[in-house]
Amino acid sequence: MNDPSVPISSVKRSYEVIDAIRDRGQAGVTELSEALERPKSTIHNHLQTLERLGYVVKTNGKYRLSTRYFHIGRESRATHEVFVHGIETVKRLERESNGHVQLVVEENGMGAILFATHWRDDDYAPATGRLSLSRVHLHTNAPGKAILAELPPERRSSIIDRYGLPGRTEQTITDEQALRAELETVRTQGYAVDRSEMIDGSTGVGAAITTDDHVSGAIAVYGPTAEIAEEVESGEIVSLVREHADTIQTDIVFGSSK
Repeated sequence: MNDPSVPISSVKRSYEVIDAIRDRGQAGVTELSEALERPKSTIHNHLQTLERLGYVVKTNGKYRLSTRYFHIGRESRATHEVFVHGIETVKRLERESNGHVQLVVEENGMGAILFATHWRDDDYAPATGRLSLSRVHLHTNAPGKAILAELPPERRSSIIDRYGLPGRTEQTITDEQALRAELETVRTQGYAVDRSEMIDGSTGVGAAITTDDHVSGAIAVYGPTAEIAEEVESGEIVSLVREHADTIQTDIVFGSSK
């Protein structure tokens, strides 16, 4: 069935193949055909096209994603203004807070983590199949809620309509009215708190990076609840996060005007 929201269905099918390979690490034509419920000939044509363009690699009859995606991701990140103007501030906040720091932006209604300290693999998020912390639902975490709170109401509603409010833990807010009330509090106080909503036993504080009534992204500090909860309640972490969000905001404004 054609999806009216996707003008070119063949492109969508190619990305379905890519996602299926990503889920499995590597896969053959038959496996992909069965998983996607598409004829082998169709899958084979998509794979051949992707292989010739350099996006998949065939080894011993199976296909895996090429490292081209990795390099594209790095290039995309390196030119993002929030990363360019925020990377050094993230590192400084890590030293001052002794916590795990994240730099997050919204892309197509999801949270994209541009940089995170204390992660392996050269500061990229760990991923195993579908479990990837590089892209997350905004309502499930502190930086995401900080971003949602600053978005125009119609944009916020469209994101909720598109993705729903799936839970990651028992603490994730999955009721729309409860989320809207939470976001109003976040907008008023200028920061968001995640208490085991993203990861059990983890607490985080996030603040939005806003420029000219536009939310550019958010910065957050996370840590084990047992270690960080007291600093969150005292306001110490909150002050640090908001201060560093303001620093990135200023750097973007003045850096972009040069």
